[in-house]
Amino acid sequence: MTTLDPATRPIPAREWERLGAAKLLGLPLKDWSLYALLIAVPGLPVLFTVLAALRPSASFDHIAHVLLGEMALTSLALLVLATLGATILGVIAAWFVTAYQFWGRTVLSWALALPLAMPAYVAAYAWGDLTGARGIWIATLVYVTTLYPYVYLAARGAFEAQSVCALEAARLLGAGAWKRFVTVALPLARPAIAAGASLTGLEIAADYGAADHLGVSTLTIGVFRAWFSMGDLAAAARIACLLLVGVLFLVWLERKSRAGLVSGGSTRWRTPQRAPVSGVHQVLVTGFCFVILTLGLVIPVLHLANLAIASGLPERALSKPLAATALLCALGAIATLVLAGLSAFIGQRSAQASAFVRAVSLAGYATPGAVTALGILAALALSGSHVVAALSGPLAIVALCYAYAARFTAAGLEPLSAGLEKSTRSMRESAQTLGASRIKRFLTLEAPLAAPSAFAAALIVAVEIAKELPATTILRPFGLDTLAVRAHAYASDERLGAAAWPALAIVLVALIPTILFSHGLSKSRAGQS
Repeated sequence: MTTLDPATRPIPAREWERLGAAKLLGLPLKDWSLYALLIAVPGLPVLFTVLAALRPSASFDHIAHVLLGEMALTSLALLVLATLGATILGVIAAWFVTAYQFWGRTVLSWALALPLAMPAYVAAYAWGDLTGARGIWIATLVYVTTLYPYVYLAARGAFEAQSVCALEAARLLGAGAWKRFVTVALPLARPAIAAGASLTGLEIAADYGAADHLGVSTLTIGVFRAWFSMGDLAAAARIACLLLVGVLFLVWLERKSRAGLVSGGSTRWRTPQRAPVSGVHQVLVTGFCFVILTLGLVIPVLHLANLAIASGLPERALSKPLAATALLCALGAIATLVLAGLSAFIGQRSAQASAFVRAVSLAGYATPGAVTALGILAALALSGSHVVAALSGPLAIVALCYAYAARFTAAGLEPLSAGLEKSTRSMRESAQTLGASRIKRFLTLEAPLAAPSAFAAALIVAVEIAKELPATTILRPFGLDTLAVRAHAYASDERLGAAAWPALAIVLVALIPTILFSHGLSKSRAGQS
């Protein structure tokens, strides 16, 4: 049976269905190999993790009866408490710097994002040593103070883009500052806040280092114990699948909460007038912003610096882990940018294609690093290779680059897409008129224009790789310690003085691009001072 297309020859029904699906995605049939590749990079590790979970396990029954319930409940409690706390801090800070004029606002508007440079596990070393505490409450403090910038940046952007008319109308109707915030600004910013909170939750679910150091038994810790302590890949894969289900539920919940909502944008270009604050109110507003910045960055850095100075120079030179970190950052950034560039190339074809590549890249980012790494191990095991013997040398480096590309393509895609938009429609049409093919236009016109954005994307991805601990710990070849792995190894042995040196190096590596990014973002806001 055939289906007739008015414009072409008869096509078999199944082929016509494929053509319709391709058209729906904005992808011609010849690009379906690229489409499949984009899905395969983040999708294959998940598939192999599921396949490994179906294999017999010697220890899973014991884990399920004794540990699994506690790990699941602890993960859920930590996720709810820390995400809620980070959301509250981020939203309040974003409203303060957007709606009010107070002492230090100009600096704080970009400085409040700097705790993004502080990995949660590094902050855990400092706060654990300072307080002597272990458990869920100190872990909640660590996550809240280091991850609130995700919500802060999203909420600040939403507040700055809101309709001046709606806020002024509420003021003219007699609504005070608090009522305008609750009834107008907050509902309009809800989609952006939900997105920031979702990113916070994903980071908490994927974390290994902070939970391990603070003795919090989460599902990610269960994955590591099943593999490293028991050598049971199937048990680790089953726990990883449970973790993945939780992450997927979190993503679904975020999408559900934003269904039918649109962030309010200004109907006319004018920067909202900030209300001046003075006296006690200025002390409270400024103090709040300084306190959360101090808790998230200043105190951990100062305490680690004090530990490093007190312990003297590290016994083992940091040159090798620094070189290993630089190597993995460079190779991982290249692999990630290649995939991100391919995604951006496909996404230019239509709005549907753009939405598709963003969804795939976000799915990769949402997959915890431990799950991605475990999927790669499972692929080696199912292929008949002895995992430990196979994962060594160059193969381990390739596996790590694959894991980084699967996880961090989303981080590189947005800057690249923004850079490619610099090539105007008239420029592309002129190149087409001169006979340039689609690929030639991309390489000779769009890619050079996007070069600065590609550099920014590489910087962002390199920072993410430098901070990454779970995937690097699982897949690294024997003897290749990055700064993150070396710091965690020292901290696990309660040698915090020695751990402070590589930990501070990670923060320094991440802090410089974070300052440039946050300060540049603040300056790019129209009318912002």
